[in-house]
Amino acid sequence: IPFSFIFIVIIAGIFLGLFTPTEGAAVGAFASWGYAVVKGMRLDGLKRSLVETLALSAVVFFMLLGAEALGYFISVSRMSNTLATWIGGLDVSPMIVLICILIMYFLLGLFMDALAMLVITIPVVYPIILALGFDPVWFGIIAVLTVELGLITPPMGMNIFVIKAVAPHIKLADMFRGVAPFIVSDLIRLIVLVSFPAISLVLLS
Repeated sequence: IPFSFIFIVIIAGIFLGLFTPTEGAAVGAFASWGYAVVKGMRLDGLKRSLVETLALSAVVFFMLLGAEALGYFISVSRMSNTLATWIGGLDVSPMIVLICILIMYFLLGLFMDALAMLVITIPVVYPIILALGFDPVWFGIIAVLTVELGLITPPMGMNIFVIKAVAPHIKLADMFRGVAPFIVSDLIRLIVLVSFPAISLVLLS
């Protein structure tokens, strides 16, 4: 119940505009700390939680550093530029080009950090999307969804290995089975948003 309450506070605060999603994470951390203090956590417990948080953060940041290094290599090699130019030059319908771009994002999402990937590819892909007549806001939404789908897809989904660092006692195969329903639901959501762009743009109308 307490954690459900914290979750509701965070989501409600974000949707009401009281704070941004990033600030919502800080609100949730502060609320969790307050609950822990009420339940009896003292200085020793706080020290242990800080040490564990630092250790987990170090693991995550090392993975992000590796992703950034890979992203830099791809940028220097101009691989993303070559791929985007090739896709844009195909003599096919705009929807086929869009699907090819989404497949590219999905494959890159298997082993690259989302931010690094978007920073590298968006400057190249964005003009293609505009030239094809697609709404850039809608494309941004489905691009992020596709990238996040790649981050949890076996066998190279980076987010899965982040969770493995948090819970090393759980088998990797069990984690992959655990994310399978989310992969299916994300695929269905992505198909719906691609098929009916108005769903993504209803708040702009």
